[in-house]
Amino acid sequence: MDYATFLANSRRVLSIIDEKIDGKGFDPNNRNKLSAALFDIAHEHAKAVIILLEEKLYAPAYALARSLQESFVRAAWIQHCASDNDIAKVIKQDSFPLKYGQMLSAVEEKRQWENTLTQLKKSAWKTMNSYTHGGIQLISRRIKGEYIEHNFDELETIALLQLVCLIAFLSLNEMIGMSIGYDVENIDLKNILEDLCQWCFIDLSKK
Repeated sequence: MDYATFLANSRRVLSIIDEKIDGKGFDPNNRNKLSAALFDIAHEHAKAVIILLEEKLYAPAYALARSLQESFVRAAWIQHCASDNDIAKVIKQDSFPLKYGQMLSAVEEKRQWENTLTQLKKSAWKTMNSYTHGGIQLISRRIKGEYIEHNFDELETIALLQLVCLIAFLSLNEMIGMSIGYDVENIDLKNILEDLCQWCFIDLSKK
């Protein structure tokens, strides 16, 4: 699948996820309010990456990769791992008691997830920080021969879209899981996952 088709498919799936998030209700305690807000922020970052790529604004699209992941992991940590005291500290001090990697490890252990995001952190966290803070990783992608323009790499950009779709899907899964009337056999999640597995959650190196 080429980049243009991958981008169009990503927009389509995020639009479907938008519809499924809309109107979800949950018990409005502090844990749920904070985590729901952060899951929604993660989803909004995902949509922003799509829009930026469509507009060929590659630098800010890459810069959002870290914020996308961080918002999701913080949301999941608050929902599944944080103590009441931790939540009070976040609210009062705008401060999280753990670093990103510590929160990620705690969530993966508690939820018994595969360590996909941990592996991504090990391999790409330094690069994503460089994207976010205007480091050499972002600068080098801005130089094309003798010109200052984005040095577009189709596979690299598709990999960013894979991350976008993964975090958007996981955020939807978590928001449905905390919603009132949650059904563990949710057909919407099943259909979206089957869709993504056909074209998105694949090994690009084998294509």
